[in-house]
Amino acid sequence: MGKIVKTLLTFFIFFIVTANAATLSDSINKNISKIDGASRDKTVRVYHDIKSQYIKAIINDDTKAQIAAIKGLIKCSKKLHLKYKHYEKELSLLEKESKKSAKPVKKTKTIIFKKSVPYVKSVSSYRDRIVITFNKNLDRKDVRFFELNRNKNYKDVFDIRGRLRFKPKRVSIKAIRKVRVSQYTKNSIRVVLDDIRPINSIFSIERNKITIRVDKPQKFYTKKKKSKSRKSYYSPIISTDKIIIIDPGHGGKDSGAIGYKRLKEKNAVLKIALRLGRYLRQYGYRVYYTRSSDRFVRLRDRTHYANLKKADLFISIHANAAPRRSQYLTSKGVETYFLSPARSARAKRVSAKENSADMSSMDYYSKQVFLNFLNREKIVASNKLAIDIQRGILKNVRKKYSVVDGGVRKAPFWVLVGAQMPAVLIETGYITNPTEATRLFNPYYESLLAKGIANGIVSYFEKNR
Repeated sequence: MGKIVKTLLTFFIFFIVTANAATLSDSINKNISKIDGASRDKTVRVYHDIKSQYIKAIINDDTKAQIAAIKGLIKCSKKLHLKYKHYEKELSLLEKESKKSAKPVKKTKTIIFKKSVPYVKSVSSYRDRIVITFNKNLDRKDVRFFELNRNKNYKDVFDIRGRLRFKPKRVSIKAIRKVRVSQYTKNSIRVVLDDIRPINSIFSIERNKITIRVDKPQKFYTKKKKSKSRKSYYSPIISTDKIIIIDPGHGGKDSGAIGYKRLKEKNAVLKIALRLGRYLRQYGYRVYYTRSSDRFVRLRDRTHYANLKKADLFISIHANAAPRRSQYLTSKGVETYFLSPARSARAKRVSAKENSADMSSMDYYSKQVFLNFLNREKIVASNKLAIDIQRGILKNVRKKYSVVDGGVRKAPFWVLVGAQMPAVLIETGYITNPTEATRLFNPYYESLLAKGIANGIVSYFEKNR
């Protein structure tokens, strides 16, 4: 019986999401025409029908249908002697938005420049890393990473867009058996780390430098300890079919919380998100960002993008803020949230802060109807994901820092509404707390946070294959 109900619910949600916008507007107008001369009971039925159609219009992001629905709700409310002033305010906001979007945009010619291939200026190796310097800045898209594991021979391979104009001198890393740097194709340099056991390598890009580092190099094992070494080396699931959307909160005109020394939330979370993406790509996952630079993205567009990509997970990165100055020193800790209509006063406050950028066109009643309507079947999966990520963060960060466990919590975050996959929102710390704000802009701390989140995601996939 439970399976039948779940199937019907899934079909119902799918039907609502895929409703045709033109048909929806016509249907709303037909319902409005029924109000004149209708009995009270019939007017009540029409009122509820229009409310349901209003939710469909929001999901479809159809402003025309939303305006028609609100006009119908105002007309019904007046006839039924219900409160309607909040609908009138909502209608005026929507009409202003539609007028702005209706203005013609001047077309500008776009000139496409061919991106020249960078060349290598120097190659140097140290105890645990290789540093390659180019003549121009690199982008993360310029580097492709993959692994080759055959017959107890392990290789980490990095293909970097660029050209070698000289033969590098002997390049070596102390814990790796063999390291090779060569011109693989005309516009591609290949770096190969070759060893007899799994290699835990990490790469980072800083302007025109790429650093490939072996994380915690291990000693060679003798034959007697061979079985032990297999237990010690447990590599994450390499799964190129898993798609993860990383959502750095806020951006552009929306700076998010302003914290200690006027530090901005949007800048801190973008750095953490980009680091997280690098770790996940090294683990073999396909990663996309809702934003990879300082630009504004509407909250509803973020999960819409994840749905278009058919993502397996949606991870939103944020930084918390204390509501009052008197709480700046006492409020601290890492928290992970998942979407649920049930909420505590604390969760309600945090979600109000994160939701404020993009919910101005919906009144309180519309928000509650919408939040109670979506994502029912994903709440359990999102809860499991939140638990694994929170555990992963604390385990990794506490190796070097003392961090307060804010726990896993439920909250009605607008950015998670509409996601058709498990989705969580991580509050990485309080930007209003002097200690945590300073840490959030520390590259080493950012790396620990990102690695902890990545480990939590790996753990989730291991448990839920």
